[in-house]
Amino acid sequence: MPSTQSASSGFEADAITYGLMDEKKRKRMQSNRESAKRSRMKQQKKMEDLVDEKARLLRELKKNSARYSGRERGWYSLESENNLLIAEKMCLAKRLDNLNSLIVNLGLVKNNTPKSPELIMLNPSLLPQCSLSRPLPEGFGLNSVSGRGF
Repeated sequence: MPSTQSASSGFEADAITYGLMDEKKRKRMQSNRESAKRSRMKQQKKMEDLVDEKARLLRELKKNSARYSGRERGWYSLESENNLLIAEKMCLAKRLDNLNSLIVNLGLVKNNTPKSPELIMLNPSLLPQCSLSRPLPEGFGLNSVSGRGF
């Protein structure tokens, strides 16, 4: 019987060893499950953060687009007004040149000073007319010669 006893004790030793291995395997499997669960939770959190960041960036893009659009409209408005002012400046410069030529041609200048502003206005139809984007200010131009307009 000693051999049966040793065989059975060997079997028991194997069973204990297998039991310990099974216990280690179960603990490892449990640890792996928990680790996988933590990993999934971390991925889920990262995904939620990315979705939140995407929403924030889309809101920021919409706000910046509206701001850019407003500034672009303002820029076009300023550019348009600037072009009108440049055209008006050119027209007024041409008109000034014509008025100076008229003064010289009528002989109203002596030592570069006009003799009488009223004489210049005897025939205003001779002066080229300028189509301005806005009317001339009061007290400026051909219709306001009363001695103080020049």
